[in-house]
Amino acid sequence: MVRPRYVIAEAWSIARSSPRQTAAAVLLIALAVYVPGLLALLARNLGRVAGPQEDPIAVVVTLEPDADAQALANRLSTDPRVRQVRIVGSEAALERFRRAYPDLGAALAELKEAPFPPSLEVALKAGAARGAAAEIAASAGRWPGVESVESDEEFSRKFRDAVGLVRNAGLFLGVVLTLAAVLSVASAVRLALDLHRDEVGIMRLMGATEGAIRAPFWLYAAAEGLAGGTFALGLLYGTYRLAVHWLERDPHPLLSVFWVGFLAPGAALLLPAAGAAAGFLGSLLSLGRRETRRITRIA
Repeated sequence: MVRPRYVIAEAWSIARSSPRQTAAAVLLIALAVYVPGLLALLARNLGRVAGPQEDPIAVVVTLEPDADAQALANRLSTDPRVRQVRIVGSEAALERFRRAYPDLGAALAELKEAPFPPSLEVALKAGAARGAAAEIAASAGRWPGVESVESDEEFSRKFRDAVGLVRNAGLFLGVVLTLAAVLSVASAVRLALDLHRDEVGIMRLMGATEGAIRAPFWLYAAAEGLAGGTFALGLLYGTYRLAVHWLERDPHPLLSVFWVGFLAPGAALLLPAAGAAAGFLGSLLSLGRRETRRITRIA
């Protein structure tokens, strides 16, 4: 049985024996985790503006102040292509604007009346034909009590495609950079194995198991990855706070959309976990049975 105290002490000894390689591996893992994490953060905030994927809004009907919103909603619901009609009052629209644009929304807090007219948001059924939103918008635009009608079907589709493109770019860069980080960790572990070849040879002569020989290197590599992932998380949060601070001093209606909120706790914890996994995978690549036996023969 391998004692945890021995594994930790040996892993620390391995880290001290090659500080430059350890620092380089940690920085590369941090970069590999930070870049996709940043794109995931931007995509998440863009997704807030796009709305839930399962309930896209195809038509927005802006009403006159004295219009009967419920009657118009019921009339729209009679169309067989319509799945849902949501009534958005002036207060609800103002609250939504504050969430999407926190800096500009705060400037409207002292207004006695909400500056947004009531509206109806129309969601179509999944099997609705393309162009149905435009037909419904054209028809509703002639009804009394309707101020204006906009069809968001095409814009919503393009916007969601853009959000998906950002997510996919993050995944692609994450895979490429993670592979580079894994190779860097594998190189660092192999160098550390070479520096400790005398100890490995002595342990093998004394009958140490493969697990006892490899466990400190596994822990060393996983700790490298965990440190890199944690550093990336701190750097990402620092980037977020810096952007928020800058936007508080100089509000921008477009850039504010990208920095509405930080990652959810579960998603944030994935960054250190991904770094640790990359480090451990790198150690597995460099600690094959053939490699440890080769080092032993050299020793």
